[in-house]
Amino acid sequence: MAKIPEHYNIGNQENLTTERLLEIIQDLYNQLAIAINKKPDLYERSTDGLASDVFLSNGSININTGTEKVEMLTKHNSTSLVTWKTLT
Repeated sequence: MAKIPEHYNIGNQENLTTERLLEIIQDLYNQLAIAINKKPDLYERSTDGLASDVFLSNGSININTGTEKVEMLTKHNSTSLVTWKTLT
């Protein structure tokens, strides 16, 4: 999974303009969004992954709360069918 740096080096802050600060904030937001979006979505529900879970992304993880079965959505076969792979 992506790691988000804990520190961001702005560089020389003496002549930092408002425009440059906004560019830096936009860059920080972009990096953060990319890192967060790489993480898989986790679903805890009372069912196994369903073949009709087409609204979920590849890499989504489903945990069956009753059986503790863990699955990962591995493929969108069509607009109405997905494949889940059991991890445990």
